[in-house]
Amino acid sequence: MGFWSTWRENRRSLDYSRRSGERWPKADVPEFVAAVEASGLFESVEAAPVAPGCVDLYLEAATGQSFVVMVADGLDSCRVICDGYVFDWVPACLVLEFLRTVLAGEIDVEFSSSRRWVRLRVPLPGEGTWAESRLFDDDLAPWEARAISSARTSAP
Repeated sequence: MGFWSTWRENRRSLDYSRRSGERWPKADVPEFVAAVEASGLFESVEAAPVAPGCVDLYLEAATGQSFVVMVADGLDSCRVICDGYVFDWVPACLVLEFLRTVLAGEIDVEFSSSRRWVRLRVPLPGEGTWAESRLFDDDLAPWEARAISSARTSAP
C-alpha cells in the first residue's frame, strides 16, 4: 500500500486510481458541494467562492472536528485542512471517503520521537495512506487524544 504526503514528487503516483487504473475524474464544484451537503456528515456546511470555479468548503462535524476543503472545477484533487493538518492531492472523488475515515476515527495519530510534532495518517483501503504532521504545542484536540488513546489500548 502506498504512503502519500503533500510532497509534490508523490503527485505522479496519484495520477491514476490504484483501484481502477483509470485517471481520477475531474471535480465539478456544484456537484461536489451538493454531495458534501447530502452526505449528512456535517452539522454545518458553508461554501465560500474564492475565484470563478473555486470554492472553499468550511465543514463542522458533531464530533467537534472542523475541515476546510478547497476544490476547483476541472482539477482531480483537493486540499483538505483538518484542524491544523494540511493534506494536498486528495483525489476529489475520494474526499468524502477521506472525511468519513477521519470522522470514524479509523486513523493513526502519533507523536514524533522528539514529541514536537503530531502525525496524522488517514488510510484509504486500496488507495494508500495520506499522512501529514503539525507542530505540537501541548494542544491536542479531543479527537486526537481519543485516537492516540485507542492506539495505545489496541497495541499488542
